[in-house]
Amino acid sequence: MTLRKIYYEPDSAVNTIEEKQWVRRIRDEGDREAFEQLFRSYYKRLHGFAYSYVRSKECAEDIIQTVFLRIWTNRESFDPPGKVKNYLFSAIKNEAINDLKHQKVKFDAEQEITELFINLKNRTYDDANPEVENLKKAIQQEIDRLPARCREIYLLNRRSGLTYTEISEHLDISINTVGTQMGRALKVLRENLSDYLPLLFSSGLIL
Repeated sequence: MTLRKIYYEPDSAVNTIEEKQWVRRIRDEGDREAFEQLFRSYYKRLHGFAYSYVRSKECAEDIIQTVFLRIWTNRESFDPPGKVKNYLFSAIKNEAINDLKHQKVKFDAEQEITELFINLKNRTYDDANPEVENLKKAIQQEIDRLPARCREIYLLNRRSGLTYTEISEHLDISINTVGTQMGRALKVLRENLSDYLPLLFSSGLIL
């Protein structure tokens, strides 16, 4: 089920009894219509709430999708205590906080990788060295194997020198997406080129 294709309705007061009926139909009957009614009724407010934490429309959408897909996947045990609204907002808050923690871990890891190799930029190396030539070919092969969008973002940053902000504007995507794709690219390159690390240090090449 792709939730982003379900259009939300304007905010309006939701009847508590009606909500409980939706919950029962979702839990007991696997009723998609009831599920979509619940989603549409709260999407706009939940999106604004998630955005207040993560400051990214795309990320806020991902959080809402994660929460609602979790509800649908575990629908047979879906029985929130108290008001459904309070349950949803609490779930969105927890997911947003977890997402922020995850983003910080990814950012810190990426910074560590970048700093690890940044001091190699100005080192000189012998272009005629066969080992260095093999390393350069290995790096290019791994770059070529990256998924298309991941490779494009990596090359725009590393080869063209564009900042994350410039890349997000150029490709019309969020800065968060740029950072995520760069993190994936660096992780793959680091893992697949681990045998070359000593030569990377000595040659001055940078990923």
